[in-house]
Amino acid sequence: MPNATGRRAPALGRIAAVIGAAGLVAVALTACSTDPNADCGTALPSGKASQLVEATGKIGSKPKITIPTPLDTTKSERSILTEGTGEKVHLGQMIEMQYTILEGKTGQEVQTSFGNGGTAAFPLTTGGQPLPATLSKGLQCAPVGSRVAVAVSSKDLGGSAETGSAVVVVDILKAYLSKADGAVRPSVSGFPTVVLAPTGQPGITIPSSGSAPKSLRTEELKAGSGATVKKDSTAVLQYTAVGWENKNVVFSSWQSGSPDIVSISTGQSQVNQALPQSVLGQLVGKKVGSQVVIEAPAEGQIPAAAWVVDILGIR
Repeated sequence: MPNATGRRAPALGRIAAVIGAAGLVAVALTACSTDPNADCGTALPSGKASQLVEATGKIGSKPKITIPTPLDTTKSERSILTEGTGEKVHLGQMIEMQYTILEGKTGQEVQTSFGNGGTAAFPLTTGGQPLPATLSKGLQCAPVGSRVAVAVSSKDLGGSAETGSAVVVVDILKAYLSKADGAVRPSVSGFPTVVLAPTGQPGITIPSSGSAPKSLRTEELKAGSGATVKKDSTAVLQYTAVGWENKNVVFSSWQSGSPDIVSISTGQSQVNQALPQSVLGQLVGKKVGSQVVIEAPAEGQIPAAAWVVDILGIR
């Protein structure tokens, strides 16, 4: 995350690191017929504290923010200051945003992403540490292009009443897919069977006959129509890999609660230490929105596995 600007209040000093970590939570397959992540009923309500925040200026540019001080709230709230015209964002999505954090007691700036040469990628998730979960609920179901003010209570900052509240003003600039949305392709005989939960999380069944793969083999379950993955792309992915022999999960971004950001050329990952480049190489030439099944042989300490990868975007 970008470096802080302005005075750093002790109780808020690790906000940027906490937002960057974005708190992870396990996700299980469910029997629901609808995607629970699309439920707007869990979004923060608007309230007196968040309604006191004013932020002027063009979306995507650093706003001029004014709040009455001290501003305090016992419950976190959100107000959409400027409503965008894009699609609403939901839990489980990765977004690109710009943000500024103010101390509620003094109105002084604690942290900002503006002026750091890029946007901040942020996964909307309700697990893990209190602040990213609260911020996710504050942004939930706001349209892309919106400016949102979130008044965060001291409890949701992970502090005591003496800590005071904080105000986070966020511009939602972009949202990546929450799951592959490409055209369904005919299945190919002999590949692992894939069943999808309403959230898009896959369940993978390894074929009972046949030995572990000795070479790479790929099947496209859904053919996307978005941008094309290149060798040097940084991609937003959701994936699960199940070991061929022991049937255990080897890698999973779904279990972390949010998509992963992965360098196709190096395998560098935000969720896992690194992903095998041989597997990532199978994504080159595929389009955003695609879902790919990859049979991968053992590679070093990584066992032979069946991968299901959703290509959600390219940064």
